[in-house]
Amino acid sequence: MIAPCSRHWPRIVAESLADVAEPVETLGRRPVRAAVADVLAATAAALAPGRSRAVPPPFLQPQQVDAWQRVAHALSQWGGALLAEPTGTGKTWIALGIAALERRCPLVIAPALLLPQWCDAAQRAGVSMHCWSQERISRGALPPHSPRLVIIDEAHRLRDPRIRRVRTLAPWLLGRRVMLLTATPIVNQLRDLITLLRLVVPEDALVLDGLTVLGDLERSPSPPRALRRLVIRTAGQAHRIGRQGSVITASNAEIERAAAAVGVIDSLALSRELGVRRLVRTVFYDAAASSDAAFHRALARYRSLLLHSRDAGGISRASVRRFAGEALQQLVLWELIGSESDSELVTDDIPRIDMALARPQCDEGWIATLLAHLGETRPAVCFTRHRATAQVLRRQLGDGTAWVTGSEAGIGPHRLPRAAILAAFGPQREHWNARRITPLLLITTDVAAEGLDLQAAGCIAHVDLPWTAMRLAQREGRLLRIGQLHDAVRIVVRHPAPAIEQRLAPRARITRKATLSERWLLAVAHSDRGDMVEISGPQVAVVDDGGINASLVVIAVTRGGYEGVRIITREVDGAWDDSEEPASRLWTRARTDTTVECNGITCDVRSELANALRYVLGTSGPGVAAAPAMIARIQRLARTAAARRDAAALAALDKLLRFAAAPPTLGGRILLDRLHDVSDRELVRTEVIDRPRPLPVAARVVAALLFRSSVAPLR
Repeated sequence: MIAPCSRHWPRIVAESLADVAEPVETLGRRPVRAAVADVLAATAAALAPGRSRAVPPPFLQPQQVDAWQRVAHALSQWGGALLAEPTGTGKTWIALGIAALERRCPLVIAPALLLPQWCDAAQRAGVSMHCWSQERISRGALPPHSPRLVIIDEAHRLRDPRIRRVRTLAPWLLGRRVMLLTATPIVNQLRDLITLLRLVVPEDALVLDGLTVLGDLERSPSPPRALRRLVIRTAGQAHRIGRQGSVITASNAEIERAAAAVGVIDSLALSRELGVRRLVRTVFYDAAASSDAAFHRALARYRSLLLHSRDAGGISRASVRRFAGEALQQLVLWELIGSESDSELVTDDIPRIDMALARPQCDEGWIATLLAHLGETRPAVCFTRHRATAQVLRRQLGDGTAWVTGSEAGIGPHRLPRAAILAAFGPQREHWNARRITPLLLITTDVAAEGLDLQAAGCIAHVDLPWTAMRLAQREGRLLRIGQLHDAVRIVVRHPAPAIEQRLAPRARITRKATLSERWLLAVAHSDRGDMVEISGPQVAVVDDGGINASLVVIAVTRGGYEGVRIITREVDGAWDDSEEPASRLWTRARTDTTVECNGITCDVRSELANALRYVLGTSGPGVAAAPAMIARIQRLARTAAARRDAAALAALDKLLRFAAAPPTLGGRILLDRLHDVSDRELVRTEVIDRPRPLPVAARVVAALLFRSSVAPLR
């Protein structure tokens, strides 16, 4: 039926709509008979991450272009992306390539140590950008700029949503496109990756791929393919550098030194709280594994803590956490230790600590062994977690040794700018002229373990093992990177003595965390260009297999500018299922089956595909809102504003309601938590980003595998 003439004429009204037998009829493309190989190709094309068709900047290397295209596409569609290329592959330059597309000057947030390197790279690339340090944000200082694009380097530092740096930055990122850079997004647990994704995309970002909320990743038995849309890591990097491994095992003198240190630690009562006792003991074991100098330094610090506790009648748990340090305080579930009560430390340990401090230090043996492994022909970098170990090394190795710590740097007894010391081991080493003789050995703490270019060094030594596999990879990434001046890098690892290995198990811990990270990053890595394949219509293949009666359907789902892919299966006329295990089994069966019939099938193809579409459309709705209490409060205020005919308040509340009802990012969740404590007047005046209204979901069949025991004409 056509409506009467008007300024909107002609228009369609409900009476003119006709029912269709099956929703699949509205797709506009009839199913195409295909072989299994065609179905596989169509599926690979649908699953392949999208890529921008923009022209890459000329300063990118060929192996960086694919990652650049994928990041550009993710930013345009979701407003966020996590670039997780391996260390040394040029993430900085890929980010500069993204920044080159911007009309407004982007902002880089990075550790303060890396900002000069960013400024130098941006100048060489001809890209204008603002810079801000992560340390400033940790102190509560937000950037004064209003960029559309924010690039966050070493993003793994933002993996804990409870720290001040994250709670300050996350709400400020709302409404901005954010690009995260880190080669190690998973440090201790899978939750690290989830937190990083929540910083840049809403909780339901992958709902069209069947992942209702990002938190479901923790319960996923295997990494979902959909992560490739947001986590960009390319496979088959052309950049490879040789490795030569070398291990330093504990000598007899080192075994005796460690056994003596363990005896001292085990004799200390430490605390009446089991968690605090375990934490402090771990701090001592960790220091003793590094050196006697670090162990004595830890004992001296703990002695000062005990004296303070004795004089003050107790010590706060905040003081104990500062003593342990950021890397180790996670060992205690502080929520189980009362926040109001003091952590009781046993001050009777002071005489025992005094006796231990009176014993002479004996680090000369392992230092001599370390020098023998390093050699004398190429520049080397020695990493240690403990400043006391770095100090004893530089004293033992002579006045020509360069050193860098968190507070200062120099060569031997002479202080020099930290940038000058690092340049001596960087790509411009041959032009270094800060002193008459260029140093061959650099002793540094983990302050230099992230982001720096130390390609002139051909040897790296792990004087002590770090707490995580992430730190190990970050250390080695300073040398194993584009521009390395040597054909191969020698990697020297010093293992702790057996007595400490039994108690700390650092190698087992690092292996466990590395296995988790590698499994997920390998699953995310992708280089297939299947998205360039043209698909003429739904590709339907029939496998003549008398043993089963099953269907596998690949469906592309879109909502507004968002896109996803669902692979669903049904066996023996059962319910549809989108888990990976049955789909993987059917793919394997189709690849190995030699009997394929492309002329027809026994069932109604359109009915089967229509059922699949119904299932996908019914399970691809938006995620659940995270603030039902706030929504109820806004609705109450809206009723009051409507009674008063306050149009301005109604418009503000409507905008706030859309914000509260939409699945939030981490910043949105933090902002909503803060709004719970404000007055009604302040709530109405709160400015939030404008969320679009929910859009309908559309779906189309990409490919299907139908397993049947006999064939009939395809209709």
